[in-house]
Amino acid sequence: MSAIEPSEQSQSAHLEELPQFDLEYLYDDDDSPTEVTVFADDPESLSTQWITIDRDCAVPLEEVR
Repeated sequence: MSAIEPSEQSQSAHLEELPQFDLEYLYDDDDSPTEVTVFADDPESLSTQWITIDRDCAVPLEEVR
């Protein structure tokens, strides 16, 4: 499957049926954060499965819906 081809699941999924993820997050600085890193709480994949987001690019969840 290509990254640009829709999968069967995405063709039949409805917005009411969004997946849930068990994710953790850490800030680069607790007092004045500029970045947040989101990752799964799985020590075996921690070194390869994470994403860091700059604070200026983040969007509050209320604005996404």
